[in-house]
Amino acid sequence: MRNTTSEYSSEAELLTRVASLYYLDGSTQTEIANAFNLSRAKVGRLLKRARENGIVEITVHTHPDLNLQLENKLIALFGLKQALIVNDHSNLEAQRLAVGQLVANYLDRVLLEGMTVAVCMGFSVSAVSYYSFQTMSRHCTFVPAVGGSSQADERINPNHICRRLAESIGGRSESLYAPAYEKDPALRQSFFSSAAVGQTLSRARQANFALVGIGDVESTATVVRAGYFSAEEMTALRQAGAVGDIIGYFFDLNGQAIMAETRDRVIGLSTDELRGIPNVIAMASEPNKTLSILGALQTGIIDILATNVSSAQSVLDAYLMTQDKAGDDETPPARFD
Repeated sequence: MRNTTSEYSSEAELLTRVASLYYLDGSTQTEIANAFNLSRAKVGRLLKRARENGIVEITVHTHPDLNLQLENKLIALFGLKQALIVNDHSNLEAQRLAVGQLVANYLDRVLLEGMTVAVCMGFSVSAVSYYSFQTMSRHCTFVPAVGGSSQADERINPNHICRRLAESIGGRSESLYAPAYEKDPALRQSFFSSAAVGQTLSRARQANFALVGIGDVESTATVVRAGYFSAEEMTALRQAGAVGDIIGYFFDLNGQAIMAETRDRVIGLSTDELRGIPNVIAMASEPNKTLSILGALQTGIIDILATNVSSAQSVLDAYLMTQDKAGDDETPPARFD
């Protein structure tokens, strides 16, 4: 009669020894094979059996910077391709830079030779350009998606941001020599009629990625400080229900367009053209932008959101509140047209 208990104990001991050497001591499969006079293939099979028999249990502990639960909730609720979330920082500038670094790291992984990135304005977008790409240089092109005249602060000017990004990755940049906004319809049309502006925007429309910021509608918003919109206009936008903007295209909490006349000032890609870019990365991490981010997510423009933990959680909480108030309305998020 076979001594099955003895055979099991012997096999369990071998599996345990082999697994301990491999997983705990860091020995290679070749070293283990030599020590036990086994083939390397046999060691591989023993390691597999150790996992199947429960001798080895592999647990992946999520790094706190990854925040996968929040990311997955945002992806599921808003149909995103990706959510990128960093831990909170007490300093606003440090927070923006942390989000910028996360987006830079993401681009470093996904950008391929010959790709084009359309670049919008803003401090959050600008933060991406301050980080060097770690992998080998790729010949990518960075193109403004909206005007950036010399009067604009170079930190938020898409022409300057494109230049810094190109220097970081070893690619090339283009400039769009026009203001971001123009109230005079005839003058605005003259910019669009310019061959140089038309060619640059044409390349932006064909981009593989776009970097956009999410603005708020406070009287201290970047577009107000830059002189593009007045504080009075922001008040009117808030009264009309606006909660934020993407390059001057204002929207309400449901992602619907607000005050069409403001859209008619933009010298840049339209909302439909932005939506046509396959990977639109939106960035925002300021504490006052919860509703701005929520509205932006419901425009149908954003594919990838980059933000911080507190903002992500606040957006999820605000979304659930709006659903409760709507009586659990299951209507899909509205598109921004």
